[in-house]
Amino acid sequence: MRKLTFPLAWRLFLDDIASSHYRLLQMTQAIMMVFIITLTLASESVQNHLSLNMANLLGADAVISTFGALPDSHIEQLKAQSNAFIFTQSIKTTLTYKERWQSVTLKAVGNSYPLKGQLQVSDALAQAPYPSLSPPTPGTLWIDSRLASSLGVDVGERLSISRLSLVVSHIVQHEPDRLLEDHNVDMRALLHKDDFNKLGFSDDNIEYRYQMNANDAQLKRIVAYQNSTLLSAQLRHRNGVHPLALFWQRTENFIGLASVLLLFMASIAIFQISRLQIKKEQFFAAVCMSVGASRAQGFYISLVKWVLHLLLLFPVVLIVATWSHWALVSWLSDSLPSLLWKPNIATTVFSFIGCALLVALFQLPVWLSLKHASVRQLVFNLPTKKRSFLGVLCTLVAITFVAFSYSDNGLLTTMVLGSMASCIFLIAIVSWLSLALGEVITKRYSGLIPFTTFMMRKRLVSKSTQIMGVGLCAFLLLFTLMLLRDLGNTMHSYNRQFDGNLVISQANEKQMDSVMQWANAHDAQLRQRKPFVYATLTRINQQRLDDFATRPSESLATFKQAIRLHWTDNLPANNKVISGQWWSDDAQQWQQVSVEQEVLTDLGLNIGDVLTFAIAGRAVEFTIAASHAYIPGAGSMTFWVQMPASAMSHIVAPHYVMASLEVSEANLASLGILYKQHPSLRMISIREMTQRFDDTLALVTKIISGFALIIVCLACIVIVSSVLTYEQRERKKNSVIMSFGLPRRLCLTLNLIEWVITGSIAAFGAMFGTWLAGVLIYQSQFSMTYQPDFGWLATTLCIIVLTVVLIGYLASKRSLSSTIRELLTD
Repeated sequence: MRKLTFPLAWRLFLDDIASSHYRLLQMTQAIMMVFIITLTLASESVQNHLSLNMANLLGADAVISTFGALPDSHIEQLKAQSNAFIFTQSIKTTLTYKERWQSVTLKAVGNSYPLKGQLQVSDALAQAPYPSLSPPTPGTLWIDSRLASSLGVDVGERLSISRLSLVVSHIVQHEPDRLLEDHNVDMRALLHKDDFNKLGFSDDNIEYRYQMNANDAQLKRIVAYQNSTLLSAQLRHRNGVHPLALFWQRTENFIGLASVLLLFMASIAIFQISRLQIKKEQFFAAVCMSVGASRAQGFYISLVKWVLHLLLLFPVVLIVATWSHWALVSWLSDSLPSLLWKPNIATTVFSFIGCALLVALFQLPVWLSLKHASVRQLVFNLPTKKRSFLGVLCTLVAITFVAFSYSDNGLLTTMVLGSMASCIFLIAIVSWLSLALGEVITKRYSGLIPFTTFMMRKRLVSKSTQIMGVGLCAFLLLFTLMLLRDLGNTMHSYNRQFDGNLVISQANEKQMDSVMQWANAHDAQLRQRKPFVYATLTRINQQRLDDFATRPSESLATFKQAIRLHWTDNLPANNKVISGQWWSDDAQQWQQVSVEQEVLTDLGLNIGDVLTFAIAGRAVEFTIAASHAYIPGAGSMTFWVQMPASAMSHIVAPHYVMASLEVSEANLASLGILYKQHPSLRMISIREMTQRFDDTLALVTKIISGFALIIVCLACIVIVSSVLTYEQRERKKNSVIMSFGLPRRLCLTLNLIEWVITGSIAAFGAMFGTWLAGVLIYQSQFSMTYQPDFGWLATTLCIIVLTVVLIGYLASKRSLSSTIRELLTD
């Protein structure tokens, strides 16, 4: 019998690939494998790209960044630990040209710049770049191509920064230390240090970057010096982590967590098909045992056949995953210009093996049904409850494994999985209640609809899985295409009502006085005004920030930079206390703060923890006394960390203001007056903020639409697999109907009614889920009632129902061809 193991497995394999349900199974497995392998390959490409950039595009061996110049003693220490040393200065400012203005990052360099690498420039926008042997000379300005296009300026013309006029001499195409800009997309301009010093910018607004060349031993000493002395400064070095590495890791983990939904959809289809698998495998095992074979030999045949299926899948998955990897890398190259596609067969093979182990977990119930079943069970094909339970258990194990693999943040994992579970639970409840109530309401009546409802109720699990698959797909599309667009419009109107249409993100007292004079002259209304100082979190409970917080999060990424620290005695109208106690107006204890509740969760903080901030070069300790959260209805300007007003009598640091105004559209064009007087004044209009939201929404829509396309494929597979599972019963039902002399078209009518009901329940469930999500988001963020576009919803309902009816009809076409002779044969 052992000699016949492979021939029998091969024969069964050929029989399987000829059957429709096995083709569906392999399609489901292929989709799941392609998604996982593509994500793995893309992740490796990005990580390799970041490692290469870190080594070649840092512009130095080590760079220390800080706002405000370091004391001379620190600079001397750094020079002593390096072979070469230079520094650059950067500030966010505004350039003006005629009546136009544009916010830019202005960088000042000396004659020794760059320390490593080459500057690439061109003499005009359309010309090819070439290496420059020297940096900008005094009196000249180099700008990037986007800035030239935005202002409409050509080489040889003059641009103004405050009262300084500079000649545009080159278009800068590449800076060797551009990597330090992280994922900053600001437009760029370069000038000489001598010209920069004439502008008189406040030193605390200037970012200094001290660039050093050092060997490995010197590099270790620089790292140790920064960790012990320069805690508020940020260090990047050639052996360190890329600035975008944390951002990409968080993105990858979120996509990985989202794949749980795909895994759930695939498990539904596999669970349906496994019923047919078990019947077929049991029948063959019974035949083998009837001629003297053992259960183990039957299991070996099944195992060899499963390996043959994997070998058939491998080239298909390899080709599709490689193409998907190429397409994804091409799309990402817009954000990472030097990212290149490179095939990696080794990673693909290892990823495929990992996916095979995951597929084996879903196959486990089928194998165990053969190994542990008795001869009587095999012959009579008796199902056991243990198999269904085992199938559910394997699904939960697979989902838990994927969630655990990609989880780096408990809050993010809980939110993603919780939202998915809520959506699935909601659609399941809607489908079960709809079918149950439909049967109760119509059971007293006769006709096609009551009969169809009765039959659907008898196949509750099958119908629920179909509704769930379609409903999840529709919910994702509705949420992206409708709710997020409505949300963008509502954000615009909400900000306009409470914040006005012009936000001042940073202004000192002198700049704010000029703003108020301009506002009075142009009939603008001040909506909000809140003071702050810049502070950098350096230690938590006497531990370095990187040592205390090891999990990537939005809060950690933000706290690695300077944050706005607001002072107030009264609880802001748009905040509420979540835990702890807010201080009184005459609080004597000034070293206490309230921290945003989400920040506490992200960083793992608690009431009573001690935070050490670097403020204007001085370390100041605060104890967390309370946590607060944002509430809508009083503006959107809020702060993550707030302290008592009495603290300002103990802190010597530059004061800044955030404010918002309502300005007429006509007067927005005259903001250039303010920018000419105060080029470092930071303002942004609601129109620009809305455009940024729309750009982000377009990106999210592309991602979710691609994700929803995979869900559509799996939803179709779920529908078809459930039809195949109950095909024999459907054929019997149709034969019985025709045996009473009823026409075949009646069977078709019943089938169409069944799919109309299935599509309607799924569509209503998806629309109800979208409406509920809208209500919750609008209530929590705006204290408003969500009003969806009902015309849009009605159109969506019709499209979903028609699509489901068409797919269901095509899937059920074979069962509609049954005859009365088949009933007599059975």
